[in-house]
Amino acid sequence: MAFNRGMAAELSAGLPPEDLHQLFFRIGRRVADALPVTPCDTLDDLQTQFNARWDGIDWGFSNLREEADCVVITHACSPMAMAFGPEATSWSTGFFEGVYQAWFDAQRMPPSLRVRALEGNAPTGPVIELRLGRTSP
Repeated sequence: MAFNRGMAAELSAGLPPEDLHQLFFRIGRRVADALPVTPCDTLDDLQTQFNARWDGIDWGFSNLREEADCVVITHACSPMAMAFGPEATSWSTGFFEGVYQAWFDAQRMPPSLRVRALEGNAPTGPVIELRLGRTSP
């Protein structure tokens, strides 16, 4: 854990948060490419596939909930918060945005739908909330 915290501190000292967020987004997409999901017919089927991938690498689990204008993604038991510490939350959530965006893209979602971490709900523990919804024009 000391290594991860030290790395997070150096990353934070060397790069602006926006650049770190983008870096972790790209890392997330690469992880999703390595752990692909197949097309699904239902949100429950997709959640099952997501959780099978997470279980395979012992990285927690997700819950998908459909709302009127979005799908809320709750990712629990993430080792990211423990590894990098709460100070890294603003940029480390980019990893999950990248993973889930790539997985939803594999479902042939319209390009106007994007995954974003919920702002103002920054987790203090290993739970991350994201939203798949329309982007502003």
